[in-house]
Amino acid sequence: MSPNDFQHLSDEALLDFYHATRNINAFRQLYQRHKDVLYRYCSQMNFAGASGVLQALWNNLLEQPPELSGRQLRSWLFIQVNRLLRNCASQDPDAQQQLADPENRVLAGIQRLSRIERNILLLYTDCQLPLATVADIEKISLKKCREYYRTGKEKLEEFLYGPQRQPWRIAEVEEVSV
Repeated sequence: MSPNDFQHLSDEALLDFYHATRNINAFRQLYQRHKDVLYRYCSQMNFAGASGVLQALWNNLLEQPPELSGRQLRSWLFIQVNRLLRNCASQDPDAQQQLADPENRVLAGIQRLSRIERNILLLYTDCQLPLATVADIEKISLKKCREYYRTGKEKLEEFLYGPQRQPWRIAEVEEVSV
């Protein structure tokens, strides 16, 4: 089969076909579909550990088929990457995260968010996962996930554009008769 023959297959069908036949073109198609968004996500969460995390993810996927348990492969990939990133962070908690471009205010703002706010914001906006899937990845309720998303978005907007302007309050001035 040529690489063009795989374009109409779903991720799950490609994965099954790869593990059944070990056809490298099927794996390449999967890799091409997900490599960019996974790299952006990893580098924004932990720039120093991104390449190691992705290498471990793709090696695991090559070696043995994952148990999706009814999930889509895309969701499974982000769950695994998130787990690997947490392990990477717990191995070296004092490591300072380096920014890819210190002049990039958006990236600097994202790095200033708490880990959970940053993770939820990136998974929802950049990776385009539904908030329900993001809540599943973080193992929190959907309501709590929405709260973290809202506060993370507000903090990022405040970092980028400054605090929200408040309307002027006119203090009552009492005239003092002398």
